[in-house]
Amino acid sequence: MFFQYAMLKHFRSQVVSVIAMLAVGAGATPALAVVYTNVTAAAGINHLQNQGYAAGQLFMTGGGAAGDYDNDGLVDIFVTRLDASDILYRNKGDGTFEDVSAVAGFTANLQTNSPAWGDVDNDGDQDLYVTAAGDTRFYMYINDGSGHFTEEAAPRGADVGGAFRYGQSVTFGDYDRDGYLDIHTNDWGNEISVSTSRLLHNLGAANPGHFEDVTAAAGIDVYRPSLFHGGGTDTKTYRFSSTFTDLDQDGHPDLAIAGDFTTSQIFWNNGDGTFTDGTLAAGVGTGEDAMGLTIGDYDGDGQLDMFVSNLVDVPGEIDDHSGNRLFRNNGNRTFSDQTDAGGVRDSGWSWGTTFLDHDNDGDQDLAVANGWDQTFVDQSHLYQNDSGVFTDITNAAGITEKMMGRGLLSLDYDNDGDLDIFTTNNGQQPILYRNDGGNTNDWLRIETQGTISNRDGIGTFITVDPDTNVIGDEMVREIGAGSNFLSQNEFTAHFGLGLNASTIDLITIVWPSGYEQVLSNVSANQLLSLVESVTPGDFDLSGNVDGADFLMWQQGGSPNPLSQADLAAWQVNYGAGASPINTASTAVPEPTACILLMLGISAMLFHREWLCPSHTFFKNPDWPLSCTV
Repeated sequence: MFFQYAMLKHFRSQVVSVIAMLAVGAGATPALAVVYTNVTAAAGINHLQNQGYAAGQLFMTGGGAAGDYDNDGLVDIFVTRLDASDILYRNKGDGTFEDVSAVAGFTANLQTNSPAWGDVDNDGDQDLYVTAAGDTRFYMYINDGSGHFTEEAAPRGADVGGAFRYGQSVTFGDYDRDGYLDIHTNDWGNEISVSTSRLLHNLGAANPGHFEDVTAAAGIDVYRPSLFHGGGTDTKTYRFSSTFTDLDQDGHPDLAIAGDFTTSQIFWNNGDGTFTDGTLAAGVGTGEDAMGLTIGDYDGDGQLDMFVSNLVDVPGEIDDHSGNRLFRNNGNRTFSDQTDAGGVRDSGWSWGTTFLDHDNDGDQDLAVANGWDQTFVDQSHLYQNDSGVFTDITNAAGITEKMMGRGLLSLDYDNDGDLDIFTTNNGQQPILYRNDGGNTNDWLRIETQGTISNRDGIGTFITVDPDTNVIGDEMVREIGAGSNFLSQNEFTAHFGLGLNASTIDLITIVWPSGYEQVLSNVSANQLLSLVESVTPGDFDLSGNVDGADFLMWQQGGSPNPLSQADLAAWQVNYGAGASPINTASTAVPEPTACILLMLGISAMLFHREWLCPSHTFFKNPDWPLSCTV
């Protein structure tokens, strides 16, 4: 059922000249000046994470998450606090935010820490899961679709209740690919026996948005020994951040965890509901104090790489710490350490981090949030990617504030086509940095809506090929709901295209379900809202079969034939109460498309060998026009 995009590229490569092949990389768009402007106050964001840093207070706290909770097309921000209620900032669409916490139902002080948005019940709106540090449980807020949330963690099996909780980051992902989001939480400082590092499995179609603890059954309760107490006798967990990501591209989301005191791990997904710890064989987990974690293809080879933030020696305070780690994915479940080659070892005392294309030149740059306490503060860092080597452009980019940074996330809050940065700071106000100049280059943004897959499309793997006549210009992104450390980026996949990229030749979308869809000749500088289509002939992924689909077909669009079993799977996973996209068992074009079909019959027959390779075009008995012979 998979459309073999690699085969298409191989075929096209036969007609690409040697000169074009040698030109790969040489034609990269020169970097343009981008300046980040601190617009926190002007945007109406004015809270304190807590009322100052005091002795004994929890210092590894302060989270934020970007998500469109009200489905108005504008990304909103949720932030956690220790000694006051959390805040939901609603994006007003004019560059400012309004505090809607009370109306939305966030009024209690719950000592929360890391938030994450995710549609746990596939009903079309963003729910919210929040860990806590200093409390005895975690929290789950269910969105009623009208802007109000109800806390339901306990009855849904997601409260992780019990003794003292020192919850850290949380991430969503569909590790068993049943179409519903599961949860992984992290814990720092609790005994293994009461650890809040849990894998919560969504019960799915049987009971959407309700969870069971499968940590032990799935094999996630395997812990690496910490450096404390003689190098292995410590019985506590020190997991800071995690994310579900398909690092080996076998279709099954793996789990990467950044942990303190050399406790980082990679768990490979076995595809049967269990995981195997592959940390040592993969060549990762070498950082002494891993805190933040981000996944992206920094070297442009189509493989997802990993950056893990750590800390370096602090004179008079701490020593024997060797800084960050940049791991390049070798493609065979192993990684090579490219930290020094990439120039990213020393970024201070680092926490939240994320890959992002800040200047829209087509490669993944890197941002890192820094700081420790009032005696050791450091500014966040921005590194520009130059052919896989990173240059520190922090000061030149206008990121000059020195604070106690914790969470960091990227988002396009003003919908202008470049990525802004939001950081949370322990005991201080956050910072919203507006990107000024990134959209001088062209761009494309893609948001996903799953039907057979989870509603958010988390885990979707997208390949953008700007020019199919050029080998090596492809860019990949994975829709993720991971944690950068107590923080979560927006779900939208962002692609920088450089200058003069009027159209993108080919876009390949591989959904978590395994369905693969293809778009061609897509205009740049737009937001594409893609629906996982289960309808034969829905080539533009709009959810309807119409004249636009026929035109794409006529121009060589590639279909993804589906069967009655596929449609049945959609109904099982999506539920009778949802708003269907197209529940018809047979794809029936609209009248306009029917007329176009009749007019195009002769053209189709003349070009059957092109449109129907091996005479297998539309190999679906439900499609009204079949080339099968």
